[in-house]
Amino acid sequence: MRKTWVLWGIAALLQIAVLSAGELFNCQFAEGKWNPADFLPVKSSRWECIGSFKQEKEHIVNACPADADAESMLNKRAPETYAAMIYNQELTGNHTVSATMSFDYRMAPSIVIAEKPELNAKLHPEFRTHYEIVLYDQGLNIWRHWFVDGKQVWKKVGFLKTTFEPKKTYTLTVSIQYTPRGPVMTVSAGDHSFGVLDPELPKSYYAGIVACEGVNRFYDFKIE
Repeated sequence: MRKTWVLWGIAALLQIAVLSAGELFNCQFAEGKWNPADFLPVKSSRWECIGSFKQEKEHIVNACPADADAESMLNKRAPETYAAMIYNQELTGNHTVSATMSFDYRMAPSIVIAEKPELNAKLHPEFRTHYEIVLYDQGLNIWRHWFVDGKQVWKKVGFLKTTFEPKKTYTLTVSIQYTPRGPVMTVSAGDHSFGVLDPELPKSYYAGIVACEGVNRFYDFKIE
């Protein structure tokens, strides 16, 4: 009997080791629990604004204009709410990225999958080709952004219509797998999941978070 218990104990330890080995990066955004040096702030080429995140006790939140109401931040003042950062290590091949998040009013916390940013004329890292996987009150969207003749363009390459509630936390998960059929991105949040096959997905990429179009909170960020 003692030998059996020892074997079970060894098996449990091996299982824990395997699970730990699958986790590449685990960041909790609570105060004092993470290192900003693990991330690179990146701006959008669409706007001049360079946004930032503010530290709260249990999470980070994008800095938003204090004099803007929820409706205006969704529209004409959306550029002032945009903030993004990526984990500073490049990823290759199959990975699962997740973040726990919430939003006020309508939208739009996101996970970003991006090719290597480029320095703009002011030497600030700026997105080039990238994907924004967005959670908002009416569902999930996958937007692919790229450049044509030096101008950023974008297209919705996947979506799922459902309802997500403001001020409620959700874990958004993005899984990227390279299969014989081509690159597959699977997105899930709550009880909902869908996938897209996109041959444009790069094999090497960076992953991070984007906040835009209102108040967005992030509680953690993980890569497996």
